[in-house]
Amino acid sequence: MSRWAGRFGGRDFVRLWAATTVSYFGTTLTTVALSLVALVTLHASTFQVGLIGAAGLVSWLVLGLSAGVWVDRLARRPLMVVCDLVRAAALVSVPVAVAAGVVSVPQLVLVALVIGVGSVFFDIAGQTYLPLVVEADGLLTGNSRLQAGQSAAQTGGPAAGGALAQLIGAPLTLLVDVASYLFSALCLSTIRTRDEPAAVAHRGRMLPRIREGLGYVLADPVIRPLMLVAAGLNMLGAAYDTLLVPFLLRSVEVDPALIGVLLALGGVGGVLGGALGPRVAARLGGARTMVLTACACPLISLLVPLSTAGAGLVVFATGLVGREVCITIFSLLARSYRQATVSRALLSRVTASIRFISWGVLPLGALLGGTLGELAGNRAALWVVCGLLLLTPLPILFSAVRGRRDLPEVPAYESQPA
Repeated sequence: MSRWAGRFGGRDFVRLWAATTVSYFGTTLTTVALSLVALVTLHASTFQVGLIGAAGLVSWLVLGLSAGVWVDRLARRPLMVVCDLVRAAALVSVPVAVAAGVVSVPQLVLVALVIGVGSVFFDIAGQTYLPLVVEADGLLTGNSRLQAGQSAAQTGGPAAGGALAQLIGAPLTLLVDVASYLFSALCLSTIRTRDEPAAVAHRGRMLPRIREGLGYVLADPVIRPLMLVAAGLNMLGAAYDTLLVPFLLRSVEVDPALIGVLLALGGVGGVLGGALGPRVAARLGGARTMVLTACACPLISLLVPLSTAGAGLVVFATGLVGREVCITIFSLLARSYRQATVSRALLSRVTASIRFISWGVLPLGALLGGTLGELAGNRAALWVVCGLLLLTPLPILFSAVRGRRDLPEVPAYESQPA
């Protein structure tokens, strides 16, 4: 066994890392390929692309709270395997429909919806399964490794998606994502770490358990402002991301293969953020690092709408990489703090509550981006979104986090039993 594997949970952590990394690679590839199926095969409008994006994200708004309770009641590893298989089955339908000549925007919306439901349960189960695989003092490093893997996948996924879409067409490119989900399911099925029996067997009425998790999030003076910043970044980030492919394809007139390469650069930022996050936090302090990244993210995002064809794409790349560095560092510090301080009995529900709020706004952002792009044009819409992003650091700037060097090592708020 390698030294790296031994430190972070042995072979089980390596398998979890491989499963999430490869699955994320396919998902980021599909983000490009599904948009190109809509734009190229169906000649969809920017609003329709936004609608497809919103469908893939609306599950967080509809299922986010109840999903945490269901994850509490189920074994996490088998649940993640089922999510992979369901998402693979949904994606297969797209190239089949294209071959039969019956593909449509409503079908793409439905496929995105099914994938979104699977992603809700997969994400919550994965985040609450990690503390069972990795010791508490290795959570930040474990999260950093997972984030680096996902960011590396984000680098390769869009590039591969754009290149494959250029070579074999966007519909067939989706089969690569199908293969990634199957590989992820295979890796997860070989992990030997099991859920603690109490975590799987614990039962209770749905609403009181939801209320306890949500109440913890809203009462905690550290988790609450971090969640609000994440919600702002996510909602406007969804609008931002929805506009990127139409902006590059129609406003800047970039070829699909180059679009994939450019979007892959965001993954480079994620890799850098995953690698630098623990080091920057150790030098500056976790709280200071979170304030810094929350403020820097909106500023560097302003570079993207300034970009033009040719050499002007360097500006686009700089803005995208810098934005992803900031978001990645902020996210992994917030996630590690939550996993280290929230009790195992509450972690699934707290994670689901945070996702319900911070990711539940994603479909609203996707629709906002699509609507603004349709009404004002893609470049003007990006300027509006970037202007709104400047407001996102306010919750952390007006919280107790701003005056600290480090995040507290114990829970800032202790819930009462439901």
